[in-house]
Amino acid sequence: MARAYRNVRPKANRVYAVGDVMRLYCICRNTLTNWIKAGLRPVDQNQPQLFRGAELIWFHEERALDSKQELRTGQFKCFSCKARIFPDVETVSLEASIHRNYRGRAKCPECNWSLLKLLSETACDKLITCLESNTSLQSIDEYEVSATVGIGTVGAFLPPSWNPENERILFEYQLNAKRFDPSTVDAMFASIRHFEKFNAGKPFSLLKTTLVSSYRDKLCEPEAENGVKALSRSTVAHRASHIKGFLKWLVQQEGYRKLNGSLCDYVILSKSQSAKALQPPPKDIPSENEVLQILAAMPQNSLTQRRDRAIVAASFLFGTRADNTASLRIGDIDCVARKVLVDATKVRVKNSKSQTICWFPVGESFEQIIGGWINELLEMGAVPVDALFPPDAALTARNRLLKAWDRPIAPWGTDHAVRRAFANGCEAARVRYYTPHSVRHFLVLLQDKHCKTGEERKAWSFNLGHENEQVTLTNYAKMTNNRRDDVFRKLSSKEKQLDDDKDLLLALYEHRLTPGTLEFERATMLQLHRLQRQQSPK
Repeated sequence: MARAYRNVRPKANRVYAVGDVMRLYCICRNTLTNWIKAGLRPVDQNQPQLFRGAELIWFHEERALDSKQELRTGQFKCFSCKARIFPDVETVSLEASIHRNYRGRAKCPECNWSLLKLLSETACDKLITCLESNTSLQSIDEYEVSATVGIGTVGAFLPPSWNPENERILFEYQLNAKRFDPSTVDAMFASIRHFEKFNAGKPFSLLKTTLVSSYRDKLCEPEAENGVKALSRSTVAHRASHIKGFLKWLVQQEGYRKLNGSLCDYVILSKSQSAKALQPPPKDIPSENEVLQILAAMPQNSLTQRRDRAIVAASFLFGTRADNTASLRIGDIDCVARKVLVDATKVRVKNSKSQTICWFPVGESFEQIIGGWINELLEMGAVPVDALFPPDAALTARNRLLKAWDRPIAPWGTDHAVRRAFANGCEAARVRYYTPHSVRHFLVLLQDKHCKTGEERKAWSFNLGHENEQVTLTNYAKMTNNRRDDVFRKLSSKEKQLDDDKDLLLALYEHRLTPGTLEFERATMLQLHRLQRQQSPK
């Protein structure tokens, strides 16, 4: 890692303990102590020390901005950690050079790197004074008492402010939230910081029901007159949910039990607001003809092109999410049994849920593409632990894979390759762009074509990774305009309707319907009406 810490990105809304900061920046305790001396501010003077993420970001931005200015008297530049520091006076030594100039040598207190600075005669005299009196070099800094006013480009980053009491309790909530996915925790803390900003940074121990209610109203405000855009429906729903969970936890903590225990109820959205917030936008779902058109149009001249085509085919055949597809390995695919082993300890999968997926009946062409791609990888020297869809760097040769000895080809770290493959396929077929997740919606619509009984529908939902069929119906089986038109065309056919009724009654008598399903209830009503007609006098 570079000592400039350019690749370290702390979360602005999080709160970090001393150990967290040390692990994040790969530094020792002495370095962190020197940072505090250089201006890094803990949230308060209590122990254990805590640091807000926004303060860590500001501190390093200030250091980078400060590097553009001249060195102050007594200040040295470290070319290892890119810091401008005042070294310990015990490590400073002076030596004369030609042309009546002097050189100062010292040790960086952060990385122990040797420092060198050319000194004028006046600066050298000041350093000698510090060495003789054994005082800190900061004592001769003429800018020590001056404050940055934030004018121009220098000092443009304003230091963040916070309430120490809030930071302490948020750190405890952060420990409690470790059971959630890190991205979920980031979203939760973004909502809490938004709520804290609305509360003007006042202590959470002073929260009142009127303020929580006002925040709920603020979330649901329409677009403001000054042009500020209103929050999206999804953002409103999620922020309300995050604040509700935080307040429900807060009132149970020591020192906060005097708060109104029903605070969390005051952030619950009304039915009209909730319905508006949860209303899903229309989904773009490809038709069967478009899917076949995309596969047929994708080029196959190079390894990367055949890999992208296999990615699209695998998405439809396996029904896996984009991140899951990108992290699969060759050994996860069983072409004989036509199954996929999703091991959450080895691949990235939602909720870390392992399962075995049967290939969906989308067509033999999809299976041939996957089988041909796996055979091509094996012929080039791939092994089961290698990535099913190797990155571009591993596909540089035509007849062999480029990989390190005794080290398998690692899968993609993100789902970018899957999204890029879908974008290339849609562009080649000249159809609108369909996201990788639209495949799962497509498979749910395909369910009506293949599943005739409740048991078959349950198996289809289970194969999609859903715990029950209700999850599929709630989140995926949304009625579209095209689907509605098809259903009503079938309803207009009386003969077709009678045939469907007879099939339902037959399935009921043969005990092939699952109690509680819509088909079972429909068949029961048909049976009741049939008995009533038979018993009624002619």
